[in-house]
Amino acid sequence: MSGPDEDESFRTSLLYWVGAFEQLANQQFLRETGGGKSAVSIWRTLSVLSEMNGLTISELSRQTRIERTALSHLLTQMEQQRLIERRPRAGDRRTIEVHLRQAGQDTFQRMRPIRRAVLNRATEGFTPDELDGLMTMLLRLVDNLRTADTGG
Repeated sequence: MSGPDEDESFRTSLLYWVGAFEQLANQQFLRETGGGKSAVSIWRTLSVLSEMNGLTISELSRQTRIERTALSHLLTQMEQQRLIERRPRAGDRRTIEVHLRQAGQDTFQRMRPIRRAVLNRATEGFTPDELDGLMTMLLRLVDNLRTADTGG
């Protein structure tokens, strides 16, 4: 595969194969967790909150890449399961923060080895340097689009 081209087909499309990778990884994750349709979104939310607890819903939406309305519905479900709690920000009661509860942390810790196993299968045979290079390239792709999206 050289570079982007007008004659690109799905067989040579970077976007197609990145999407295929994510879809297959998520399918295996769902099968192995026995989770329902929202298990991937719950994982993504718990994963972000485990590192960045206390985000606003808008911030959490950006980090998880879950549309805000869908995220609000998901957070209601997660609150009912006692995985998270929403509470007013200290000093600004109009701003609502999302906090991970102990049950959420426990659920995240149970899901984590499954997610790792899926990734380990996908990256079998790759060297650490290859994986570092892949991550560097993916971050550059994202950064290029963010920069283009903000006009510079």
